[in-house]
Amino acid sequence: MNQGNVDQMLGELHQDLISAFQRILDLFAKAEGAVGAMSGTNELEGHLSAVRDLQLLMPIVAPMKAGKSTLINAIVGYQLLPARANPMTTLPTKIILVEGLSLDQPELTIPASTRRLYSTMEDSVRGAMRRGWTVPPKHGYLNGLAQDLECGTLRDLEPRYTGTTNVHRILARLNDEMRLATLAVESDFLGRVTELPELRAGHLHSFATGEIKGGQLVIIDTPGPNEHAIAARLGPALERQLANAHVLLAVLDYTQMGGDAAADIESRLARHVEIIGKERLYAVVNKVDARKSVDDLSAADTREIVRHGLGIEEKQIFEVAANWGLLGSRVLTEQCLQDREFQVARSPAAIAVLRELYPLDDETELNERLAGMEPEHLVGDANRFLKKSKILPLVETVINRLRNDAAPQVMGAGLQRYEAAMTELAGVIALKRSADERDAEEIEAQLTTLGAEMEELQSHKERLPSVRALQERFHSKIDMFATELGSQGHQIIQMLQVEPPKTPKKQKGRIWALPLVHNMKTFIDNVFSDKPARDEYEFATLEEANQLKNVLAGAVSEQLRELLDLGRSELDAQVREISAAIVEEQERKVRGLIERAARTLSTAFDVDIKPPPPGITGHIKTDLGDPVTRMVENEEKYEVIEEQRIWWTLWLFTREVSVTRTRKVEVPMYVVSRESVMTQLQAAFDAQIAEVRDVLQVYVAEQLTAELTAYYDGLQDYLQLYHDTLTRSLEGQRQDKERRREHGKALREIEQELTAELEAFRDYRLRLSPA
Repeated sequence: MNQGNVDQMLGELHQDLISAFQRILDLFAKAEGAVGAMSGTNELEGHLSAVRDLQLLMPIVAPMKAGKSTLINAIVGYQLLPARANPMTTLPTKIILVEGLSLDQPELTIPASTRRLYSTMEDSVRGAMRRGWTVPPKHGYLNGLAQDLECGTLRDLEPRYTGTTNVHRILARLNDEMRLATLAVESDFLGRVTELPELRAGHLHSFATGEIKGGQLVIIDTPGPNEHAIAARLGPALERQLANAHVLLAVLDYTQMGGDAAADIESRLARHVEIIGKERLYAVVNKVDARKSVDDLSAADTREIVRHGLGIEEKQIFEVAANWGLLGSRVLTEQCLQDREFQVARSPAAIAVLRELYPLDDETELNERLAGMEPEHLVGDANRFLKKSKILPLVETVINRLRNDAAPQVMGAGLQRYEAAMTELAGVIALKRSADERDAEEIEAQLTTLGAEMEELQSHKERLPSVRALQERFHSKIDMFATELGSQGHQIIQMLQVEPPKTPKKQKGRIWALPLVHNMKTFIDNVFSDKPARDEYEFATLEEANQLKNVLAGAVSEQLRELLDLGRSELDAQVREISAAIVEEQERKVRGLIERAARTLSTAFDVDIKPPPPGITGHIKTDLGDPVTRMVENEEKYEVIEEQRIWWTLWLFTREVSVTRTRKVEVPMYVVSRESVMTQLQAAFDAQIAEVRDVLQVYVAEQLTAELTAYYDGLQDYLQLYHDTLTRSLEGQRQDKERRREHGKALREIEQELTAELEAFRDYRLRLSPA
C-alpha cells in the first residue's frame, strides 16, 4: 500500500474514531442515569480531545535530580527549560515542538482556569504568611518569591509569554509558587489544576528525518515522584498525567542505579504500561559520563538492571549524557541563530563548553582560550560532545519515530483506553442487573451482613502490623544476611595477604557457597612472581604503582561483585518467603469475606500484594587513594669539569677534564601495600553492607507497608462497589414495577450498545494495524 493510500485510510479511520468515541461518551452519560455516577468520564473526554487533535502525549517520569530538564533541553537543542541545583518541576507542563518556530522565541500559554487558580492560591499563601508561617530552611531559595508575594509586588499572570528569558522567569515562578502552596496551606491546589500550561518551542535536531503521517508529539514535563517533602501532592498530579499517556519515557540516574527511586517509578508506571503496552515504554539512563573506570557499572550491567526492572526489551533502553548533549546543541543553536555573525568570544555556549573541557582553568585562562578559539574549532568540539552524549540515537530512534507515527499511535492508545473503560462499564452493569434480580428482603439482609463485614475489614486494617513490628520480623534474616555477606567479603579480601588463608570449606548454616574463582590464588601468585614476599612494593613512578594497585583492587572487586549478585538472589528469595508469610496471614483474615463478595458480584477481587524485590545494587564502590609517597636516600652520579695539572719535562700544564662523582639525594618512591589495599577495600565493602542494611530497613518501612495498605484499600473499594450496587438495587426494589421494568430495559439496551461498540473496535484495530 503506497503512502497516499495509507494517509487516506488513516484520515477516514480518524473521523470514524472521533464519532465512535463521542457515541461512547454519550453511552456513558446514559449509563450514569441507570447505574449511578461513573468515574473516569473526564479522562475519556481527554482521550477524545487527544485523538481529535492527534496529540501523542509522552510524560517524562524521573526521580528528583535525575537530569530530566537537562534531557528535555538536549532533545530540543537549547536551554528551553530553566535549570538549577534546587528542585524545579512542581507543575506539569506540556511541551509542543513546532516546526519552523524560531529557536529564541518559545511561547508559553497559561490557560484562564490556571491563572484564576493561581490568583486564589496566592491569596491563601499570603494569608498563611501573615498568620506566621515561614518558609522552611530547606526551601530557603523560595524566600525572595515569598516576600514578593506577601508584599503584593507580584504582577498578575498574563495569558501568553514569548522569548526564552520570559519563559524561564515565568516557568520558575509557576513551579515555585505551587511549591510554596504545597508547603504552606492544606488546600490541594495542585490537584485542582485542570489545564496545563503549554510551551510551544522550535527545535534544533529533534525532527531532522522522516516523513510525517500527521499528529504532534507532546512532551509532558512531570514532577519527580520521590521528592518526599511534597510527595503527597505530587503523586496524584503525576498519576493524572500517566492516566492520559500514549507513550512513557522513564529517566533513570546512572549514579543512583539500583536505588529506591527506580523501583518507585516502576511501581507507578505498572498499571498504565499494562494498558498502553510495554512496547510504548522507553527508558533513558542519564549521567553515564560518570562511568570512569572498569570498576563502575558497565553498559551491559546497566541495561540488564533496567531490562529486568522495567520488563522491557534492550532496544527500548538508551544511555545518554544529557549534559554533554546540551553543551554541544547549544553551540550549534547559537551558530544557527547568528549564522555568519557567530562570535565565539560572546558565546555563553562556548564558555560552557570550555568549562567542561578545562575544569581547572581560572577566569583569566578561560578568557585567553576563548579569545584564541576559531568558530570551526568550537563547532568541532560541539559535535564531539553531541556524538559522545548519544542524544542523537535517542532522538532519531525514539523521538522522530514517535512523531512520524503520532497519528496511528494516538488512535491506537485511544482505542485501548476506551475499550478498557467500556469493559469496566459492562462489568458494573452486570453487577447492577444481578443485584436487581434479588428481592428487597434478600438485599436488606446482604446489606446488613456487608455492613458488619466492612467494619470487620476496617478492624483488620487498623490491626495491620506496624512498621516497627515488620522490621523486627525481618531483623533476624536481615542481620544474618548482612553478617554472612560481610564475612565472605572479608575472606575474599584476605586473599590479598602475603600468606592468604586456605579457602574454607562450606560451614554448616551457611546460606550460600563462597563464590571464589578457583584460580584467584594462582592469579595473585603470578602478579607477585617477580616481587619479594613482603607487604610493601616500591615503584619509581606513580603510573607503575597505580597499575599494581588497580590490578589488585580489580581482581577483588570482581569477586565482591559476584558475591553481592549471589547474595542479592539469596536475599530476594528470603524476602519473598517472609513477605509471602505476611501476605498469607493478611489474606487468611479476609478470605471468607472476599469469597462471599465475589459470589454476589460475579467479579473476582484482583488486587494482589506483590511487593517488588529490594533494590540492592551489585556495583562495588571502590575509590582507592593514591599510593603512599616515601622519600628515600639514593646515590646520584653526576659529571663535573675539573682542572688537571700535568708535568711534562720541566713544564707544568693544566687542562680541563670531566670527572664522574656521586652524591646522596632524596627521591620519591611510590609504595603499594597489600595491607593498605585490603584496608581500603574492606572499608568500601563495609560501607556497602551498611547500605544494604539501610535499603532493607527502608524497604520494609515503605514498600512492603505501602503494599499491605494498598491491598486493604483495594479490598475496601471492592466492597464499597458491592455496597453501592446493593443500595441502588434496594432503592430500585421500592419503585413500582413499571419503573423497574423500564430500568431493566435501559440496562439491556446499554449492554447491547456496549457489545456492538466493542465488536466495532475489532474492525478499527484491524484497519489501524497496516498503518
